[in-house]
Amino acid sequence: MMATHQSVIIPHPNYKRGKAALARAMKTEEPGQLIYVIGLSGVGKSEIRYATMKSFAGPPSNWRQGEIPVIAVRATPSDRSNFNPKEFASRMYLELHEPNVEWLRRRSTVGDPDQVHRRAEERLNSPLWSDVRIKLAEHELRGAFERSARARGLRALFVEEAASLTYTYQNKNPVDHMVNYMCLAEEIGITLVLFGVPRIAALWEGNAEVLRRSRFVWIDRYRFDRSEDRISFARLAVSIASRYSFSHSNLVCRSLDLAYASSAGVFGELVAYFRRADDLRADEDVSAICKRHLEGAVSTEAVLKTLHDDAAVFDMLRTPTSPAAIRRMLGK
Repeated sequence: MMATHQSVIIPHPNYKRGKAALARAMKTEEPGQLIYVIGLSGVGKSEIRYATMKSFAGPPSNWRQGEIPVIAVRATPSDRSNFNPKEFASRMYLELHEPNVEWLRRRSTVGDPDQVHRRAEERLNSPLWSDVRIKLAEHELRGAFERSARARGLRALFVEEAASLTYTYQNKNPVDHMVNYMCLAEEIGITLVLFGVPRIAALWEGNAEVLRRSRFVWIDRYRFDRSEDRISFARLAVSIASRYSFSHSNLVCRSLDLAYASSAGVFGELVAYFRRADDLRADEDVSAICKRHLEGAVSTEAVLKTLHDDAAVFDMLRTPTSPAAIRRMLGK
């Protein structure tokens, strides 16, 4: 499922599988549990976050007075392109004191799930919160957050763009950040859900303690080397393309190779591809998308290389260790 043009929701297999996997993981609610939700940019992580927060929190009529069961914050590399723990603590503290519960609304009435974070940015830059950040040290902000989290019955903290935690200074290991927030989650007794692109793997690699406490939810792309995925990708392409006019009824199906090359099987990229094709159609002031528009909508070689390289990294993370590799490790 993904928000698209005019807030249309398109259910598709990989989204539904990812959403269901996260729902199962959230049911455990082990104090200090870490859940990583990993996928390429555009696969629907924000949409899954949006849907899961609502189902996890339950109806507000069941909340105690003053309770906030779940909040979402965004991690950003704001300190000279590096992650800033103090600013992150400010964001967590802000969301408990001035919670934005836009996610409780019906999804079809909300244009963009990222607007919650944009409003948080605006509030953080207000005179009041700027003053708070200046006056309080990181440990004070963290302590205030911990006290407020307990008082408000917080049960889960969702972190978007969690791969930003990996942007550290040379002498800082990203895993150190992860251990820090793992301890925070354990102290408060909450579930920490981190959404990120494949780079997020640096937060658990080489640390057995973090791995022991972690669960993984993979939001898969569609791969052309798998027959089942090809079928699902074709159906998805037809669903997205149905909002546009084409010169031939089967043009989309005949041009799936172009659509896949421009999207690497990622939902958001596929939406953008057809949007570009329609823009080219509009520029020519013709009524229907033709093959030349689909060909012209293909991204540059440099962009495609980056997209498919990222997809290859994701596939590598997603692939379990082979029996042969296990035998080599065991010296057999």
